[in-house]
Amino acid sequence: MNTKELRTFARSKVLTSVEKRAGRQIDRKLWKKMADMGILGMVVDAEYGGGAQGVKEFVECLAILCGEGQDLGLALSVLDHVMLCAYPLQVFASGDLKRNYLPALCRGELIGAAAVSEQGSGADPARIRTRAEKVVDGYLITGEKGPVTNAPSADLFLVVASTDPAAGKKGLSAFLVGRGEGVRTEEVELGFLSTAPHGKLVLQNVWVPGDRLVGEEGWGHERISRSLFLWERAALIPVLLSFMERWHHLLISPLDPAEISPDVRALLAQRKVELTAYRVLGDRLLELTFGDEEGGRERLELLLFFGKALPAWVESMRAVLEETRIPLDESAERMLRDLRLLEVGKSVLDWQLQNLF
Repeated sequence: MNTKELRTFARSKVLTSVEKRAGRQIDRKLWKKMADMGILGMVVDAEYGGGAQGVKEFVECLAILCGEGQDLGLALSVLDHVMLCAYPLQVFASGDLKRNYLPALCRGELIGAAAVSEQGSGADPARIRTRAEKVVDGYLITGEKGPVTNAPSADLFLVVASTDPAAGKKGLSAFLVGRGEGVRTEEVELGFLSTAPHGKLVLQNVWVPGDRLVGEEGWGHERISRSLFLWERAALIPVLLSFMERWHHLLISPLDPAEISPDVRALLAQRKVELTAYRVLGDRLLELTFGDEEGGRERLELLLFFGKALPAWVESMRAVLEETRIPLDESAERMLRDLRLLEVGKSVLDWQLQNLF
């Protein structure tokens, strides 16, 4: 993809519309433009309408879009559409499902989402209450999922439900569910990430045909949920780092060095160097997650490291701001608010890793 074109698009179309899009559903015109640029289908095979490129290339493009556009919410919506819906379909789904849905996801005609977590239980596979009862020619799915990124705007959901409650996590399966009778969403206000619509997905006796099963029965946890967890986090970290680097730049660029103490200047420089080092580790995590190299232990160590280090980085910067009273303009204030994603994630990462692995 043309990097210069992407930077221009991020600055002229994404950054200039952040406030307008805040608190609303996904802007379909902007979404279609990203599809036309090839962003939404980068990792999908050419036979299904994609660009047949690697996840690393997709993440690099999304990092530019996020940093230059200063919009973590939109980046999260795109990432979940691609890595939690389109990419899993390519990896796990039947040929018919791929042919029926991947082209529309690549063209931006459908917006995808993944519905795994549930209120009060998160992604703990032993506590998932959504049920998929087998009936003639298909399944009846009943349950509630959330919060789900993109839910208020999504047309297609990858839903993990229990097909065999007695089997616990081994009885979970994944289904592709479209909007229709028995499917509704309720918006959820997070207080941050205002350009990424979140909501609860409610399924009430939703019939899905048997060919909407993604993979096989029992794959919901071992094959699919675990993969979604790894894919999302490995892809998100470089995007977050790009966003944090842009925020750090916006914060310090207007400052007069003469008005900042040497200790604070040194601390701000240290924070910038840390982000540079984290980029190297983020690239390594991508290689271990999407490459051919074996390294499960190192991958989990890096996930644990980032789960602690990135929230600590934000907390340290907050402390500097409180101590020095460095002023924040509207953009920097909004970006700092969106970084609450890291603080919220910190409290559940260890627990999720223990339950998923």
